[in-house]
Amino acid sequence: MTSCRFALVGDETDGNFLLSKTLRRIYGKEYVARLFELEGLGPFLAGHKGAPMVVCLDLFSYDLDAATRAVGRIRDETFPTVVFSLYVDHDEYERRASELPGNWRDRFEHYYKTFKEPADVDFEEIVRMSLAPAEGEALFNVGAAEPVRLTPVFRKGLIEPAAEADRPTDRPTVFISYSRKDWDGFVSRLVSDLARGSQRVWVDQDFIEGGNDWLDAIGKALHVCNTLLLVLSPDALQSKWVKREYCYFLTHDKPVIPIMCRKVEAEDLPFELGPIQCLDFTQGSTDRARAALLGLLSQPRPGPEKPGS
Repeated sequence: MTSCRFALVGDETDGNFLLSKTLRRIYGKEYVARLFELEGLGPFLAGHKGAPMVVCLDLFSYDLDAATRAVGRIRDETFPTVVFSLYVDHDEYERRASELPGNWRDRFEHYYKTFKEPADVDFEEIVRMSLAPAEGEALFNVGAAEPVRLTPVFRKGLIEPAAEADRPTDRPTVFISYSRKDWDGFVSRLVSDLARGSQRVWVDQDFIEGGNDWLDAIGKALHVCNTLLLVLSPDALQSKWVKREYCYFLTHDKPVIPIMCRKVEAEDLPFELGPIQCLDFTQGSTDRARAALLGLLSQPRPGPEKPGS
């Protein structure tokens, strides 16, 4: 099996040293490169063309305009199969992201991210969970006719804030409720398909299930998102978290769209889900089911709720 390679790009900080050490412990020294200058990324990727590659970019190590332009050139023009994961300090990320125009904040929200942690934290599990979807995307991209693009591409670097009347309105966000046992086999591809279909989605892959950060993020997302995609499988029906998520949406009269990724018998469905029509991805053409799903999601829906509303 082809092994994924990783490149950590950022200045000399304790956080970058910790991530570099952790990556090498998880994936092996020979598969992890450490780059300090942004200008060195292009030549490095050229030397490893054809290899599945995840670039962990400490975005705020560099001038934002230069960094985002570099990412745009790499993903748009030169190395479209490369996957970027932003490596950021949480407070700095929140502070700097708020300075950007709305469309840029949307892009930041949809990129894979790993948040910096102090050295005394058990960082290895955080890195594994955070980079697993990025690694899967990079491995898929090798030999694929069309690279998976989970996120919009950084195209032109920073741009001036648009005039108020020209700013795009917030798009409704889809919350994906699923069992983590279905991530590799179904959900990761679903997320990519929805992103290519211009749908804005929220998934919890940046968090360790059950942790305080995860619970806080789930609570905020349940409130803000306006549609829930319920990925049904025997494991999902056994998950207390999945049940809490769809019950929250039903209780608040927000749409729930069940989609079946592994066979579930009708008699095994909970009573509250019985009346809701389910899209079945287990039979017939998955392309047809995917088109039907995108059709449902393209119908007018309420905009996202504002926190505290």
